[in-house]
Parts: sequence; C-alpha cells; structure tokens
Amino acid sequence: MKTKIYILVLFLFILFQSCKTQQLQTETALPKIENQITGELDYTKGGFELVQWQKGGDEITLGTIDKEGEIHFTLPEYDIRALPRNNMDYTLESQFQMVNCKGKGEVDITGQPLVKTKYDDVYSQLYAPMFLKKYGVYVGYISLVSDKKMLTKNNFDKITGNKYYWFYIDRALDYKDKCIKERHEGADLEVDVSADMQFIKGWNFIKRNLVAVQNYGENNEHTIPKTILFTVSSPISKDVIWQLARKMDEEKILAAKKIYNSQTQ
Repeated sequence: MKTKIYILVLFLFILFQSCKTQQLQTETALPKIENQITGELDYTKGGFELVQWQKGGDEITLGTIDKEGEIHFTLPEYDIRALPRNNMDYTLESQFQMVNCKGKGEVDITGQPLVKTKYDDVYSQLYAPMFLKKYGVYVGYISLVSDKKMLTKNNFDKITGNKYYWFYIDRALDYKDKCIKERHEGADLEVDVSADMQFIKGWNFIKRNLVAVQNYGENNEHTIPKTILFTVSSPISKDVIWQLARKMDEEKILAAKKIYNSQTQ
C-alpha cells in the first residue's frame, strides 16, 4: 500500500513540475521574425535595433533582434506628459478612429468633437510601425499582422484580421467607446468602430481587429471596413506575424556599412 502511495505522489510531483516548466516556457517565450531576407537585412548577421520616434521628435529604442530572429523588447519608460502639448495635438479617441462619429455632436475640421471629453487630459501615443536601424541608418521596418495577405499592396482594410501596435499612455485607464461612421461612396454604408481596452500605465500592445468588411459598386468591386474592434493583446500571442520588410536597397546599406565601420574603428 505504501509503495502505491509513493508511486502516486511521485507521479503527481512529476506532473506538477512538467506543467510548471511548460508555464515558464510560455511566459518567457519571445516573438520571432517570420521571414528571412538575404543580404545585410538577414537577421543572422545581428546588429539590429527597433526604433520609433516620440511626438517630440526624439528617437527611442524599443528593442533588438538577435541572430536567431527573436525580438527582445526594452520599451523604455518616459514622461510623456513632459512633451510639449502642441506635439500631442491629437486625442486618445482619434488614435482609435473615434472621430466623425454619427450622433456625437458637432466636430471641427479634423473630426474632433467641439465639446470637451473626459479623455482630453490623457497623454498617449500609438506607435506604428517599428523601424529597423543598422549602421546608423533605417534599413527596414516590421509590420505586425495576423495574415500576410493584409500587407499586399491595395489590400489595406480589405482583408479581415488583426493589425498590432505598441501604445504608450500616461495612466492606467479603462477605455470603452463606440463610433458609427457614415461613408459617402455613393452607397448607404456605415462603419462600426468600437474599443474595449484596459490600459496599464506605460506600454500596451494593441490589437486592431477588422472583424468584417462590406462591398459596394455595380459589381461589388469595392471593399471597405464594416466592423472594427480595438482590444489589448500580447506580443507573444501566436496570432501575431512579425513581418520584416526592406526600406533601403542593398547597395545603400553597404555604403552606410562602409561609413559606419570607418567611424567606429
């Protein structure tokens, strides 16, 4: 009897350790570049930084890409409220397409409401895309999608699926909003945009889900969004495709490499 109990306890212990290891691996998983480009943009060569720009104009480094193609985010904290207000000339709502909304009162020429809202004092910035820096120049960028077909030319907002962005905000905030937009392409069409997000102070990973599209035209040849939903996601979600694209041709990168090496030797 004691032997059976011992075996059972040992089995449960091994099972617990296995589950714990799997959980740890999941928690420490890193996002990885989906595609590999030849030449100087090959991530196995190393030396890549992911950068963006604050609205004040300062460049910030969001992370690096290692020689395995895995992305290591650093995501620096900063005082976004210290940026001049004239550099934050958009609202929280406008960053999530909550402008020119049907039935929400009068708006100015940019579609912003003329009346104040409870989010007017919120400082935030949506970052998209992330640019790739090497040899002191911007050689490429990374697009974050759930379907690579979304990146094909002329497919913007025509393929259902997700696009992802980093977003920085000055406070923790629950943000729920809804906007019905009227379209004027010669058809009686509306676009339903909604947001349901619980922001933490600092960096948040945003998912923009194009839930449904609609067609119009004599042969339904035109496609526009019908339903869009913004939520908070995770950079290690298996749905995210990290697609690398070239911004600078190989010849120019090699020229920049030559200059960079001469200055750092």
